[in-house]
Amino acid sequence: MKKWILMSTTLFVFGIAGAVGYAIYKIKYSHPGRFSSEVSMEGLKRTVEGNTLTSYEHPSARITFPPEYEYLGAQRFILYGTVEAEQYLFASSHPDGSTRSLINVQFEAILPDIEGSYDYSAAPRAIRIGPLEFHVDANPARRHWLVPNGLPGTDSERYYSFASEQGFPVPKDYIWSRFAYVPKDAPRQEMLILHVEDLTSMGLTAPALRQGGADAEDWEGLRNAQLLKLEQGITIEALK
Repeated sequence: MKKWILMSTTLFVFGIAGAVGYAIYKIKYSHPGRFSSEVSMEGLKRTVEGNTLTSYEHPSARITFPPEYEYLGAQRFILYGTVEAEQYLFASSHPDGSTRSLINVQFEAILPDIEGSYDYSAAPRAIRIGPLEFHVDANPARRHWLVPNGLPGTDSERYYSFASEQGFPVPKDYIWSRFAYVPKDAPRQEMLILHVEDLTSMGLTAPALRQGGADAEDWEGLRNAQLLKLEQGITIEALK
């Protein structure tokens, strides 16, 4: 019996070690994040004053977020070796100081020697905020236990890590929403408004909201309410 227990324990340990080793291999050597550059705070093309971001091209617009959001800062980097990316980060907190929500306004431009363009026509819905039309989607999400800020070199890892350094770590369970704008005359550029909303304060978890979960029937209404709140809370004005 003792020999069997020892063998089982050894196999279990080797199995766990093998799984972790494979995960590290995939993250470090097989994921395109390894081609992303280091971040820089120099050469940013947009400006922020208070909770208002001004973009001078693609789009040429002034974007204002609700007053409870504070500006955390901005950074730029080459994403996956193919895209020039800029991130402008905002956050709001619960009364106890924990993260309530995060906003990342991300501008991307495909590098000149890379083929391709952006297309979100398959997104489940489209909405208009001021002069801009966005393709929109949302999902419940849970922070990963192994890579809590996401896979290294990804855009989400860069923005979650930045927010965490400023005292706003990504919540354990949250609603992830994406508003994607692609200029019709410049399909190789895009602006994303990426939003994270804490679920813990609502007494909910991401697994419970997913298909087959205990609260799955509540997801559609919660998603629609969240997207409407964002749509009504964000103001966008075209620059003259």
